[in-house]
Amino acid sequence: MYDCIIIGGGPAGAAAAVYAARKKLKALFIAESIGGQSVVSESIENWIGEKSISGFDLGKKLEDHVRAQEGIDIKVSERVTAVAEDGDGFSVTSASGTTYQAKTVLVVTGGRRRKLNVPGEDAFLGKGVAYWAT
Repeated sequence: MYDCIIIGGGPAGAAAAVYAARKKLKALFIAESIGGQSVVSESIENWIGEKSISGFDLGKKLEDHVRAQEGIDIKVSERVTAVAEDGDGFSVTSASGTTYQAKTVLVVTGGRRRKLNVPGEDAFLGKGVAYWAT
C-alpha cells in the first residue's frame, strides 16, 4: 500500500511528487502524460525562474525532476478510471485494469483550456490566441 497516490502530470502533480519524495513517503505518480496543458504552449513567459520556455521544454523539465526523486513509483501513459474508498484508504484503478491501494490520494488533474468558440480562434492559436499555464 502506498502512503500517497498522485493523479495528474502537470506542474501541481510534479510538485506533489517532489514533496512526497522529500518527506520519504512511499508514493505513486500516475498520469496520462507529464506537463499538463502547458506542453501545447509555444512560449511560456510567466514561469518563475525562466525568462521564456516552450511548453514542451517545461514538460521535459518537470518529468526530469520527478524521475530524479527516490522512492516515487512513476506510471506514465496510464489513465485513472476510478477512485474509491476502500477500508482505511483508497483504491485507484487504471484503464488497464490495474488497481493500486493508498492511504491518501491527491487528484491534481488541472483543467482543460476553455475555448471562446469565436471565428478565427483556431487559426490564430499561437499567433495572438494563447492559453496560459499558471
